[in-house]
Amino acid sequence: MDRPARFPSSAPLAGRPARASLALWRNILDSLGAAVIVLSPRLELIAINSAAESLIGGARSNVAQIQELMAANPWLAEMVRDCLATRSELSVADAKLVAGAQQTAVGAHLSPLLDDEAGLAGTVIMLLDLSYRYAAAQAAGANNAEGALGLSPAGLAHEVKNPLTGIKGAAELLIGLLPEDHRGRQYCELILDGANRIADLVERVLSVSGPQRLRLEPINVHQVLHQALRTAGVFPLEPHGIAIEQRFDPSLPEIAGDSAALERVFLNLIRNAIEAITPPGRIRLQTRMESEFHLNANGRKQHFLRVEVSDSGKGMSDEEMAQLFTPFFTTKPHGTGLGLVLSQQVVGFHGGKLRASRSKELGGMTFKVTLPLIRGEAAAGGGPTRASDAP
Repeated sequence: MDRPARFPSSAPLAGRPARASLALWRNILDSLGAAVIVLSPRLELIAINSAAESLIGGARSNVAQIQELMAANPWLAEMVRDCLATRSELSVADAKLVAGAQQTAVGAHLSPLLDDEAGLAGTVIMLLDLSYRYAAAQAAGANNAEGALGLSPAGLAHEVKNPLTGIKGAAELLIGLLPEDHRGRQYCELILDGANRIADLVERVLSVSGPQRLRLEPINVHQVLHQALRTAGVFPLEPHGIAIEQRFDPSLPEIAGDSAALERVFLNLIRNAIEAITPPGRIRLQTRMESEFHLNANGRKQHFLRVEVSDSGKGMSDEEMAQLFTPFFTTKPHGTGLGLVLSQQVVGFHGGKLRASRSKELGGMTFKVTLPLIRGEAAAGGGPTRASDAP
């Protein structure tokens, strides 16, 4: 990757030429789970590692993107100015980093960059993505968190389903008492449709009401994707006017997950992609390893794989993307506004993340799901168990 870089090469390691030392420093930075950005005193981009590029949403970061990052995050711009002015280290334990339409919880640490003569050469920004830790903490505490009213999701669902059953029964009884051509039957059918829709919402909320409902076991992510495609009716035969591209990495290790719950996540993303397309169009499913690792709640390295679902639809506006994971927000005429919210919760219970961005290549949207590998699986080269892309 061609990126701005000026790593220390004035003192190469013993027995290594300067170029080898430069490559070593680049590999060291790219191996860090924390995002590292190095800026000059004039806020010019000197160096950036892979984790930072992933965090701020660009494979080829440039000066303009850094300027946009500072403008969207006044707290970070102020820390940079203070670090350069005082030549002192600064830290913040928890802050919201805005990058495009995404907001990420991060911890930030800034240090002055000094040259060989102790002159100020810039500042080193280190950002630690905290969202994985928050997702793990949320999953661990979901059993005990029953809300301010002391009512669990299961208890609330029970309270809703009881009267709902009575409403449905009464509507069905009225339909049986009314003649076929009676106008009242139409109203009864509307009641039944509404009751069935509420019942469906309750079941969907119950399906992710807590991590105790997930059965975690080693699973093949490609088998889960193929089953989701079959359920959506687009595999093995493609629907008319929509091309389904599968770019799967057959060397991916297995993950620990609930195959049924993850299938619902991918099914929701695939159906959203289908509904966003006006034929002819394309849907692309892609899997790969994440380029960086993250630290879990115990401070251990955790590697992730990524699943991307992209479409060639019209995409979304900034305003729509800002509300994308807000409960009951929907851009569909008959949508519930819960599909992405519940999908995000399921992914969070797995210790992963669900994000959305515009697809530069296809023109629509790309939804990215990151999921942790089974502990002990190597990030590259893998372990003895591999995920096959065979159906």
